[in-house]
Amino acid sequence: MKKHILIPLNESKLPLFAETIGFNPAQENITRPNGYPYYHWIQTVNGLGSIMCQNQTINLPANSGVLILPHVAHSYKNEQSDGSPWTTLYVTFDGMMIKEILITLGLYQSAFFHWEQDAPISTFIANVLKQSDETTDSSSISASSNVYEFLLLLKKYGKTIKRSLKETNNLGTLYSLIDWMKSQLSNPDVGLDEMALLINTSKRHLNSLFQKNFQVTPYAYFVNLRIQQSKKLLIENNSASISQIALQVGFRSTSHFVATFRKMVGMPPVKYRHLNGIF
Repeated sequence: MKKHILIPLNESKLPLFAETIGFNPAQENITRPNGYPYYHWIQTVNGLGSIMCQNQTINLPANSGVLILPHVAHSYKNEQSDGSPWTTLYVTFDGMMIKEILITLGLYQSAFFHWEQDAPISTFIANVLKQSDETTDSSSISASSNVYEFLLLLKKYGKTIKRSLKETNNLGTLYSLIDWMKSQLSNPDVGLDEMALLINTSKRHLNSLFQKNFQVTPYAYFVNLRIQQSKKLLIENNSASISQIALQVGFRSTSHFVATFRKMVGMPPVKYRHLNGIF
């Protein structure tokens, strides 16, 4: 029987939330020319499947899986020569902080993974499904913590197919740039010019490289870091005014900060503070 948990999406404002968690004893063939709207993980339990993603086709035997970023075209199919089932486990997820989490873990890319047979990642999703049968707790908070734990296991036990040396160097450069961004959140003078200069490339090439690997421009990512830091300051430093916090995260104009915060968070900073019990 196909096991599928649909997690309510009313918790979509969480840093990380699960959309679905499931088990498919006979995985059907799937083609998604426009990708899937959420981050998507699928792994083989038994049998053999194949995944086509980013102009690569790779077989997916037991103890292997693939992480696919949102809206990345892909397809997968059963490769069992005798027509027997390809059995899979899967999870789809998203969240306001998921890019930051995946980048911090070094997992923000569509990639194939394999692991040792006795690694706990093999059975983790199955155990989550089993626990869901044994408890009445089906909250989004619980599902979110399960997805986060799974990502930590993927980081610890998953081994990726080696990229080319050029691609590996590019990612290392971008991660260094992101670390530098985090150290410059209060500096209002940082823009694309300074970022490109830091890694000794053109603005056009930097934009292209960042978009290819992270599906967002470097400046948009930098603004997101600033807003995430402001959310932390709004809660932890309740004596600071909105204008003071705007300056601390690199906005010269309080009105620009408020407008950007409202656009990205869905509410103004003052309301965000109030919702977190600070008046």
